[in-house]
Amino acid sequence: MQKIQEFWEWFEKNHESYNGFNKRYTYNREEAEELLSSLTEALHKYSKGLFVELSNDDEKQELIITAQGNKEFFADAIALVEHAPSIGSWNFIALKAAIGLNFNFQMGEVTINPDDLLFMPLEAEEYPNDIAVRLYHKDYTQEEGATRNAIIVGLYAALNMYLGEVATALDFDYIDFDDMPHPKEQTFAFSELKDYVAYKKGQRPNAEQEFPTENIKLLEGKIEALPQLLVVNQALQHYEFTQKFPYLLTMTLELKNAGENGLPQGNTDEIYEIEDVVYQEIFKANKGHFVATETYNKKRHLYYYADKKEESIESALNLLESEYETCSVSSKVKFDPFWVLCEQYLKI
Repeated sequence: MQKIQEFWEWFEKNHESYNGFNKRYTYNREEAEELLSSLTEALHKYSKGLFVELSNDDEKQELIITAQGNKEFFADAIALVEHAPSIGSWNFIALKAAIGLNFNFQMGEVTINPDDLLFMPLEAEEYPNDIAVRLYHKDYTQEEGATRNAIIVGLYAALNMYLGEVATALDFDYIDFDDMPHPKEQTFAFSELKDYVAYKKGQRPNAEQEFPTENIKLLEGKIEALPQLLVVNQALQHYEFTQKFPYLLTMTLELKNAGENGLPQGNTDEIYEIEDVVYQEIFKANKGHFVATETYNKKRHLYYYADKKEESIESALNLLESEYETCSVSSKVKFDPFWVLCEQYLKI
């Protein structure tokens, strides 16, 4: 929170230098780039994964905080903008919004025009709920080099403009590229991609369900010869309402009664008591969701997402005992509105 405050104090002190930035960039590019560099440097003191885009003229002043499609920093962008003060006529925006199909731009010598683009759905029987597509651009080449890189960057930029930064990064499970479709491949206009994504989302078992029925799966594996036990709520795969439950509670139980294999042995009543207290207070009370537990190497990790940090999570933790005979308990809470930190469990 302190770094967020420091950034906004810096911007409040310097914001007048960025008034009319678009005109300044046109008439004095060197000065404008120095200003942009200073702004980026100040932002990176808060989060090195964030960047800025300025859109301002005589009618509007906008500062867009973007993660350039890197979902690991989406939470940083949202947290920063949520704590933005009122500064003049500036409007602060977290992550680039969709602008539709009204774009046509150059990436080096490559032109990206939505009217020229096609896509093909990629379906896999073993992954029926995934969204995977192939994008076609006439100049795409399999040969590595500047042209291919420019086209890939350009196509991702086109997706960002059409669908928005968040949807581009989170809605697709797989994207690949080609030049022109083979005769037997069924393709569609790029303009139909948004409807296709909405259709695929609507076909999922948990579509439009804020509290889908739990689907618990037990998985066993090994890490460096030690057994690993996972309990995963698979009903939350491709969950739509993550931003309603943005706080990740991670509880770590240090197992005092673990055997040489790292798993608990003997009396496990306290472990299940702890789990049940949190489960009842968060999930059963409709304040959040159980995601997974992982037991490995004398530790048991519990993962929950909740709607509020204070009322939901802290109220659950306050119900626990201060000490337990068979384990010690610690916890941490992180702001994770798109559930990126538990992605490894939600994709199993």
